Amino acid sequence: MSTRKISSGVAMVVLSVGCLAADAASSCAPAFSEVDVRHGLKVQTDCGLPGRPLNRLTIRLNRVVNRAKLSEAQIVSLASATNVILGAIHAELDRVGGKTDTAFANVEPLVERLAEQIRAQPDAALASEARQWATRYEDLLRRSSIARSPDPLELQIDEALERFDLDGASQLLAQLLAEQQETPQETPQVFAARWYAAGEIELLRFAPQHALPYLEKACALQPEDSRMATALADTLQEQREFERAEPIYRTLLSRYQLLAQQKPAAYQPEIARTLDKLGNLYVGLQRPREAEAAYLRALESYWALAKQNPVAYGPAVAETFDNLGVLYRDTQRLKEAADAYREALDVDRASAYRAPATYKPDMATTLNDLGILYGATQRESDAEQAYREALHIQRALVRSNPAAYRPALARTLNNLGNLYSAMQQLREAEHAYKEALTIRQQLARESPALYRADVARTLTNLGALYRATQRPEQAQQAYRQALQIYRVLAGETPTVYQPDEARTLNNLGVLFSHSGRPREAEDAYRNALDLYRTLSRETPAAYRQDEARTLGNLSALLSQTQRPLEAEAIRREAARLSDTTDAP
Repeated sequence: MSTRKISSGVAMVVLSVGCLAADAASSCAPAFSEVDVRHGLKVQTDCGLPGRPLNRLTIRLNRVVNRAKLSEAQIVSLASATNVILGAIHAELDRVGGKTDTAFANVEPLVERLAEQIRAQPDAALASEARQWATRYEDLLRRSSIARSPDPLELQIDEALERFDLDGASQLLAQLLAEQQETPQETPQVFAARWYAAGEIELLRFAPQHALPYLEKACALQPEDSRMATALADTLQEQREFERAEPIYRTLLSRYQLLAQQKPAAYQPEIARTLDKLGNLYVGLQRPREAEAAYLRALESYWALAKQNPVAYGPAVAETFDNLGVLYRDTQRLKEAADAYREALDVDRASAYRAPATYKPDMATTLNDLGILYGATQRESDAEQAYREALHIQRALVRSNPAAYRPALARTLNNLGNLYSAMQQLREAEHAYKEALTIRQQLARESPALYRADVARTLTNLGALYRATQRPEQAQQAYRQALQIYRVLAGETPTVYQPDEARTLNNLGVLFSHSGRPREAEDAYRNALDLYRTLSRETPAAYRQDEARTLGNLSALLSQTQRPLEAEAIRREAARLSDTTDAP
């Protein structure tokens, strides 16, 4: 699935901060700063609200931020999502005249769950989730007011929802459902609506695993209700239960196609959205052909819709092209991937002309992806041009909001350094790597858990460059710094970082060998081999070739130091590994 929602999540909310309209009489909404986050969350707009509820919310959220050790970019993402939720709260309070203190106290655990989510999934699209939350909450309030029964528990549930007491609403509705099962008096439609509302409340509590049983019950009672079926399929997909979600999406698609024959304007968007979701599902199931077919059909529908309404559907066209680009890239269809990314870029350019703050980040992300693809297909000039345009956009974004966009800028600079190294433009490569390293070291000082590995990668790149330009002391220093980081990371997550530790040791071995330091070279090679042998036992196909390469390096070193018998034994071991690796 594309990362477009993640990359543009910050910008999407910047447009709405302070102006999430409650109604015609009020256009202000309380908001946290999405720029000044160095010392945590800070209120930017209070809209004249009493200071106490906002201050209490700020203190509690900053406690969560510190506990979760969020980076500045993650704090910006959390602030953006929180602002969307605060906008929805303020709108509802204006409508019903509710108490701010109570509502803000009830929303605190919701935002805490978002913070915990981004800690567990650093690239989580919090702003996108928050917008979905606001839409779901508004829809739930509307339906509960229409379908209310005389039961006093229903009134209590509505009151809990209006004051944003989702935990209380969940408990009350569970009580109501238990009572209706004991003494069934309502129609299946009413039962289904209540089960569905219970599932929606769990989704609003950011507890999708708790929502599933309720949604399943609702769909069993009302199998023809597309809204309920969509909520169930989406939640199953979110929980990576792809096999269970697929037949529901297929049924929905057939239903929408039939309805579109009579009302195409109403149901073509649903067809496109369902096809797009099926494409994402097939990617998760590792069925690329079906994913491609679904994306292409979704694209055809979105194109037709965008011709009539480019503002509404242009972004969906770009995102679907982006999804195709990722699919083609991951299946080694690099030319088609580049074509898809270019199409996405063209749509983003048109969208950025209308709303630059929203779509410039997407443009930079797509340009960076294009640069990688062009570099992999030996189109160095095109790659350089793509990276440079991405850098131009990202530097401007960093000037306006460094906390949000420094990581992306460093990533593009590192990639540009890789390109220049491949082109043997080593002076330009060094400049790009050093700028990337400076940014990544700053980020790692602020959030070491997130950015230490990036620092190590750029140091490794610089070590290779220094070695290629005959600067062994600087190369050794860069490699040793990278190795120190990788050893710490491998101690925490060995399966992820031991390969990097082994690779860096092998690079040090090569450097020492070429610098006339055979003893240190041998130690580095043997330490690398110890790691590779462990990795090869667990995942032979992935690491035997690396093990064979390091054995070959050690054999060459032993030959140079007049140890022919040991060299020959090591050479034979490397040959056996190579034969095993090459075997079908």
